Amino acid sequence: MTDFRLPVWLKELKDKYADYKAITEKDIADLRTKLKKFNGESPLVSIVIPAWNEEENIAKTIASLANNEFDFQCELLVVNNNSTDNTRQVLDNIGVRSVLETTQGIAPARRRGLLEARGRYHLCCDSDTAYPPAWIKTMTEALKQNEEKGVACIYGSYSFIPSDGQSRFAMALYETGTAFVRALKPKKNEARMVMGFSFGFIKEIGLRENGFIMEKPRKFRNEAGSADFVTNSEDGMMASAIKKAGYRLFYVNSRKSRVWTSDRRIMMDGGLLTGIKLRLLKIVNRKKYDSIMKSR
Repeated sequence: MTDFRLPVWLKELKDKYADYKAITEKDIADLRTKLKKFNGESPLVSIVIPAWNEEENIAKTIASLANNEFDFQCELLVVNNNSTDNTRQVLDNIGVRSVLETTQGIAPARRRGLLEARGRYHLCCDSDTAYPPAWIKTMTEALKQNEEKGVACIYGSYSFIPSDGQSRFAMALYETGTAFVRALKPKKNEARMVMGFSFGFIKEIGLRENGFIMEKPRKFRNEAGSADFVTNSEDGMMASAIKKAGYRLFYVNSRKSRVWTSDRRIMMDGGLLTGIKLRLLKIVNRKKYDSIMKSR
């Protein structure tokens, strides 16, 4: 079920971390304490976040994960992809482990995180997304409980966080319509539904299938019409590679796993109405969508 309003936990998160420079020393100290739960010696789960110039968003993302509760060992890693702003300083100040990946692009950053990760289960996040309090546990249990059934990759649902002046109600209607259209699509296209800000897989299988290796990796903003623009994504390619290897994908349809991500991609596409049309076209007619995006 889609939320037509922001949940309470997200409102509190936005209020506290809307401006990193305004966060109190006490809140930073509390966040550092919460993050100690990710220092296990033998993590079962690795949570990996690629980041490029995210000083305005990443503290909120990290805080949402720090507010998660789970009963197994887990690690958290941010891959800094040549950020030129204060992303590195923010991460160091709140006490998050990070590594630098100098090859530009989301795929190389996710690949570096995959190589650095130690957990059996690999959960992928984005640095402009907020995660509900039970996301880590819900996603891990879904992967673990379905592993014997041949599932090696899971993915969840999402909602948009409206930027100033945008309507959450309108976005909720769009999300509802998109979910309906996707439900009608054949299973053979399931890999296209996997989004990088909320999916996971068994690390060993992801490595074996050369996941996240792309001939032309997409950049973080991936602006349509630019020389660097690509229509393929590393998240869908990973899911596709896993499926082609004979494993199943599994949709985690739960409010506990619904993440909230920035609407900036919709805004970059020209606003809510244009963004809605493009995303629905992407689901219904991928070839036409690719052609339009490449020509913009």
